[in-house]
Amino acid sequence: MVLLKISYKLRAHHVAEYDRTFAERTLPLIREHGFRFWGIWRSVVGDAQEYLELWEFDSIGEFDEKWRKLASDPRLQEIFKVTGPMVEDERLTLFEPSLPGGTMISMKQGRLLS
Repeated sequence: MVLLKISYKLRAHHVAEYDRTFAERTLPLIREHGFRFWGIWRSVVGDAQEYLELWEFDSIGEFDEKWRKLASDPRLQEIFKVTGPMVEDERLTLFEPSLPGGTMISMKQGRLLS
């Protein structure tokens, strides 16, 4: 299993519009493409307007395949025309388990993995 962490900041005064666009347009597209999307969070203490998304994949290969399909979807390109100017300092990071055989939680099975 690998996790994708996406973090970014919104420019001032765009939170409501971004949240609405994500809920109404981006999230349905994520679901349609069959992603295991853990969720999106917004900072309440610390850096203002900081966002964090977590995504789960079986492997780097699955990430690569699914991410390319999503990125080539014309509907996502239309969403980016709206949200792109709102976002700054975006970072994508893939994580792998650090403890082989350790216990992990997976959204796929909805239970602990050992």
